[in-house]
Amino acid sequence: MSFYLVDNENPNAKVRGNGNKGQYYSTRSKEIQGIVVHTAEGGKKAVNIAKYLSTTPRTASAHVVIDDNEIVELVPDDFTAFHCRGSNSKSLGLEIAYFAAKWGEDPVFEEAVIALSASWCAQKAEMYNIPMERVTIDEWNAGKKGFISHAECDPGRRTDPGKNFDWDKFFSYMKGMSVDDYDTEFEEVEKPKKETTVYDFSKVPPFSGRVLKRNMPLIRGEDVKLWQSAVGGLSGDGIYGGKSEQTCIKFQKEHGLKADGAVGKITWDTTFAYQQDS
Repeated sequence: MSFYLVDNENPNAKVRGNGNKGQYYSTRSKEIQGIVVHTAEGGKKAVNIAKYLSTTPRTASAHVVIDDNEIVELVPDDFTAFHCRGSNSKSLGLEIAYFAAKWGEDPVFEEAVIALSASWCAQKAEMYNIPMERVTIDEWNAGKKGFISHAECDPGRRTDPGKNFDWDKFFSYMKGMSVDDYDTEFEEVEKPKKETTVYDFSKVPPFSGRVLKRNMPLIRGEDVKLWQSAVGGLSGDGIYGGKSEQTCIKFQKEHGLKADGAVGKITWDTTFAYQQDS
């Protein structure tokens, strides 16, 4: 795997143990306790944040920076990034390419960046046995594993990721994901439908061939709207976002399908077949 701050040495930093210049340590003195969530406060493009961190004379870095469409890995997990005073050695630093004060101003971007950030976090949570829950600063200081905001760790100087950051949506995405969801390549391997008399496949509308899943940018279209109307409980806005994904996962679990949150042909057919007799 490529890491931006390792591949792009910072000319204004010290030489580290790996022989490269960078604002990080190339070792870690403590086990990973959790993830500190930040907003980068430097724009909405992850690569631009990465470029800044590869040139700044400040002792600043992170493990990853994420926007609505891209995950830029900065340093390996076993490196110590300089992202949170007092917690660097025991945490991973997630930088979201946004601003702490702007949550609520750009809902489409915000949903996408939260979803993609959650996908990265879901993988790390499974790797390091980190509970998908927020911890207080007292719990964090006592060694409890979990997720914490930069502001809680450094309240005198920081406010990120912001008072309006949607923690509930962030954890909802994570809890609906598996490690496989982190992969950008999708291979549909759905379990066969359980035989039952409540399905009628004779009038199922044709499947377009496009798998509907949480994607960056968000998938939109009439096929999304049609499926949303059929599955029920959704606004039918034609945008496949977080609520659509969670509704899909719930439906798949109820009907014996692979609960991956993606509407492939089998999920599509089962949705309409079941709805006809509901």
